[in-house]
Amino acid sequence: MSYRIKFNESLETVNVIYTGTCNLEMRKQAVEQVCNNYSHLKPLKILVDVRDLVMDLSFEDQQMFGEYLANHPGLTHARVAVLHKHDFNPNVIIDDSAYNQGYILAQFSSQSDAELWLIQSI
Repeated sequence: MSYRIKFNESLETVNVIYTGTCNLEMRKQAVEQVCNNYSHLKPLKILVDVRDLVMDLSFEDQQMFGEYLANHPGLTHARVAVLHKHDFNPNVIIDDSAYNQGYILAQFSSQSDAELWLIQSI
């Protein structure tokens, strides 16, 4: 697997950390794990770390995954911070696709800024 999921108890956030390549099924599997294990959190606050992700999904798969995120019932009220390198976000097509369909997310290159945004009241 090229992702891991950790719960940050002090911030009550779920961290999904991607490393290397991760196919579409693995990305969906990570979403299902988060939704199944942390659905009791209201709102569900997720920090998605793509700093070490190598994007190998096609443009169409990236758009499809963004739509999947935006329409997933377990993520309806989720608040998502995407953490990427300062000069490159491998998740940009996914993020744009999801955001354009109403998914609540913000992009950051600083982990502390991402965490601060997640814990602010909505």
